[in-house]
Amino acid sequence: MDSTTLGTIGERLVEAELLKLGFYVARPVVDVEGYDLLAGLGPRQYHKIQIKTCRLPVEHRGRHNYRFTNLQNKRADYFILVCLMHTAFYIVPTEQIPMSLRLSGDGSGHSKLEKFFGAWHILKEASTEYAPTQVVDAE
Repeated sequence: MDSTTLGTIGERLVEAELLKLGFYVARPVVDVEGYDLLAGLGPRQYHKIQIKTCRLPVEHRGRHNYRFTNLQNKRADYFILVCLMHTAFYIVPTEQIPMSLRLSGDGSGHSKLEKFFGAWHILKEASTEYAPTQVVDAE
């Protein structure tokens, strides 16, 4: 499976999960540098979401972890990291994303980011407090 197909699968899984949770979801028509989706609880308030997908965990120091690299793009409000084999999601504020990281895929690992395993509540809480990206009517 090539990286474009893998990324598309991760994006669609995240999109489906957001819709199940009651979010409005918008996908740019063209590739936008910095984010893959817009998502929010209101029709005019969205967070920019960057999605990264890893297919399989690899062994590292006796543990199997999903490895995410090249996370330097910081234009989104949140990263959602998809561990495909586990169908697991990590919802991480962009300011807490390092350049590369390893995750267990089940929340049991030793990374400081394991606390973001399945943390959809972070997006919900942020959507009710404020919206970094607001869409305004063009009238």
